[in-house]
Amino acid sequence: EVFKECGKVNFLALNAGVGRSGGPLESLERWHKTFGINFYGVVHGTHAFLPKMQASKEKGLIVITGSKQGITAPPGTGCIYNCSKAALKVYVESLEHSLRNTENSLISASLLIPGWVNSSIFLKSKRDQAREENIPFSLDSVFFHEDKPADGAWMPMQVIDFMLDQLNQGKFYIICPDNETSRQVDNARMTWAMQDLTQDRPPLSRWHPDYKDKFTAFLNQETS
Repeated sequence: EVFKECGKVNFLALNAGVGRSGGPLESLERWHKTFGINFYGVVHGTHAFLPKMQASKEKGLIVITGSKQGITAPPGTGCIYNCSKAALKVYVESLEHSLRNTENSLISASLLIPGWVNSSIFLKSKRDQAREENIPFSLDSVFFHEDKPADGAWMPMQVIDFMLDQLNQGKFYIICPDNETSRQVDNARMTWAMQDLTQDRPPLSRWHPDYKDKFTAFLNQETS
């Protein structure tokens, strides 16, 4: 329908996502729902649009929204969400690799990685939880959203402005800071997470009692 109405698509943003998550033994229904939207929604969107974008023989860009949680994987009830966004990161990286190695390809992909944003995703998660548990939902139970912004979070338009600036610089990884977390802090957190593998530490050692102080010292060293 989009191609029929517009004739062509040069910019595709795949941004749909749900934040309601759970631990490793959360119900399979929750696992399938989260992956169905956060991961397969992007796969289906790419399959629906990319072949026609390529056939148009025009320049095009696909921007897919990931998450820092798909990189550093903070523990707790975010396991399903983290896994969906980790899978998405690998998918977008593989997609861009494929596109840049396709002869005469005019399409590229970028991975948008927002920080803390005053969006509705947490609000909708709390609302869905209330509906599932058959309890009243109150906006007062949501401590931040676009109409009740948290001081530490960016507004959505700040993310858009930053994204456009990074795209104009040809960036693939668009890692957004926010009002609490700088790029230097993000870099240190991501580096530490990867070093769990290269230094044979326990997984998620940032939250391990034997390594929490070492991480704090590393973070201070990297951001001083």
